Amino acid sequence: MVRSGHGSGSGTIWRRDGLIVTNHHVVRDETAIVTLATGEQLSAAVESRDPDHDLAALRVDATDLPALPPGDSIHTHPGQWVLAAGNLMGMRGVVTGGIITGVGQVAGPDRTWLDDLIQADVLLAPGNSGGPLADAHGQVLGINAMVAASGIALAVPTHVVERFLEPAESQRTYLGITGTEVEVLVSSAVRSGIVLLTVEEWSPAGRAGLFQGDVLLSLDGSDVRSTEELRRVLWTQGEHAALELLALRSGEIRHFTVAPAVRAAA
Repeated sequence: MVRSGHGSGSGTIWRRDGLIVTNHHVVRDETAIVTLATGEQLSAAVESRDPDHDLAALRVDATDLPALPPGDSIHTHPGQWVLAAGNLMGMRGVVTGGIITGVGQVAGPDRTWLDDLIQADVLLAPGNSGGPLADAHGQVLGINAMVAASGIALAVPTHVVERFLEPAESQRTYLGITGTEVEVLVSSAVRSGIVLLTVEEWSPAGRAGLFQGDVLLSLDGSDVRSTEELRRVLWTQGEHAALELLALRSGEIRHFTVAPAVRAAA
């Protein structure tokens, strides 16, 4: 159990050396109180946050904690059996079961889209946020985050959590561009994309031949309709992985090959 401010939720012991993962919305302050399954209470400090993916990393002064092994969240699929553990409505150590109903992009409020999520029909309620979603072997597939309007549980996949936990200098995968979302006409059809406002000269995008004013349409075979979708594709790719990019220039679709890089820490 994780208590911070006036609220509480759950946490997942990620590593035995005192690293605990929870949701960004669970820890309102920079410190928290963690209660282990044994009843022992520990002071925790927030090491890092990622509001976009609703994640926060906590550190407690402890070793040999019972951490569950991470599972293969990239290859999860609908119909897979899963278990959610947490502190449901203040009741500690509640476990509910169900199956995965979907992975990837999820419709959010106000016609927005939420990316990189696991959908499951397990029961979640206040207090569950930050707890693990595990497979039948006890491996963590994700961190339970929220309940959709349909009542379906949503979890942040383990591979997203692992990238969040990487050192700052190794997780800033980038192309060297800035842009904004637009709609353009392509072959008599309206498509969404990102118009490039700036392209750094010696960045991966610059070396690939992209220019300011190009409209990015797809990356690695995935449509890029928003900056969030672009970030999702980059997060799922490693450094220097060659990606195929489609962009609209002067009314014509052009093909580019770009290799994302890692920006050194400041």
